[in-house]
Amino acid sequence: MLVASNFMTTRILIADDELAVRQLLELVLVGQGYEVALAANGAQLVRMAQERVPDLVLVDLMMPQLDGYEAIRQLRNDTRTAHLPMLILTAKSTLDDVVTGFETGADDYITKPFNIPELLARIKGHLRRASQQPVRNPLTGLPGNVLLTEELKYRLNQPDEFAYLYVDLDNFKAFNDTYGPARGDRVIKLLADVLTEMVDAHGTGSDFIGHIGGDDFAVLTRPEKLEALCKALITAFDQRVRLLYDEGDLARGFLQGIDRQGILRRFPLVSLSIGVATNRTRTFADYEELSRVAAEMKQFAKQESGSSYAVDVRSKDGAVVEERRGTKLPVVLLIAPESPLRRALRSYLHQQGQRVLEASGLLEANALLQQVPEPDMIIADTRLGAELWELSETLQLDLPDVPLLAIADTDEAAAAAQVHGFKLVLRQPVEPAAFQAATEPFFHRQE
Repeated sequence: MLVASNFMTTRILIADDELAVRQLLELVLVGQGYEVALAANGAQLVRMAQERVPDLVLVDLMMPQLDGYEAIRQLRNDTRTAHLPMLILTAKSTLDDVVTGFETGADDYITKPFNIPELLARIKGHLRRASQQPVRNPLTGLPGNVLLTEELKYRLNQPDEFAYLYVDLDNFKAFNDTYGPARGDRVIKLLADVLTEMVDAHGTGSDFIGHIGGDDFAVLTRPEKLEALCKALITAFDQRVRLLYDEGDLARGFLQGIDRQGILRRFPLVSLSIGVATNRTRTFADYEELSRVAAEMKQFAKQESGSSYAVDVRSKDGAVVEERRGTKLPVVLLIAPESPLRRALRSYLHQQGQRVLEASGLLEANALLQQVPEPDMIIADTRLGAELWELSETLQLDLPDVPLLAIADTDEAAAAAQVHGFKLVLRQPVEPAAFQAATEPFFHRQE
């Protein structure tokens, strides 16, 4: 779907500290229809490449201020230039020099004095391969914005129905400011992994995942898959992102930092907002309109606290058939030490399509309740003992409408749970059918 660059628009950036070499290469390449830019050292090369990204780089290894090795390394580490073909021009021809060049990130090398026909052939070959390869985000390895645009154009020209999920992180800036960009990158990678895994599990073989840039991602899937996919994304991400927080911040349930207006405030934990546009009930003039609608729905989803998704269901004439905010996933707070029981309960709840937040004890449970002030149900393991009874008293006062379900290992524990306000009690071992019968009615109270 990507079209090879026309030579008349292809820009080649050359860096060499020898004026004669720069002039010779400029003369040859301009004569072949390329646009040429010249740099006299590695530092200038990096700056020029970042200011206006070329299509290919020719770089001498031995230059003042910044040698070719370091210049290539910096360009490879920059998301704007990481994908570029980079060719070494060098008078050195020992194996060690070549190996070092490739390890730094070079794609090919040409020794001086170079053969002009060979040089042109190598340039054409690398440009051709670059034009045929999807430009991928270097952090996540996912297709970038260029390929996403081409994919959107392609799907809009096909008769098949599809859904476009615009996935964005909430409160990511606060996380990045608190923990630094290295851990911020881990959140980005986590989201990319979750998208890949959940699309594999809940999508179709023709689904597309793209990294728009920063903390923005896109997924293209079938309309009938979007509900299950959004729920799975939210459940998986909410659980895993907690592992990237320091224990104290996780216990508090928020980060403290300066907002964009310079005001000190509390920021909730990182969550997802997903805006969905689909051609199931309407048509789009072009990919820009499609992207705009998905962005609108993402902003609509952001009005809810925590992870959420919203689906545009306007008809072809623009009338709202149904405005559905897919944010009201039933939320269950599961309080139990990590154990086979907790894993089983988690599995049961996921099968019922619930969003599960897990806490090992009182401290984590209080932190989670700051994020989700009123879950649809709280399920607790009675082996927590006195700690659980203390929490239940608070819950009955603050959340009288939230059903409490206790999982008891003995008759004595079951009786104690009822005394302390648990209206629902199940004995271990918990059977899936009994668990579903006890819990499912409460998940429909909001519908």
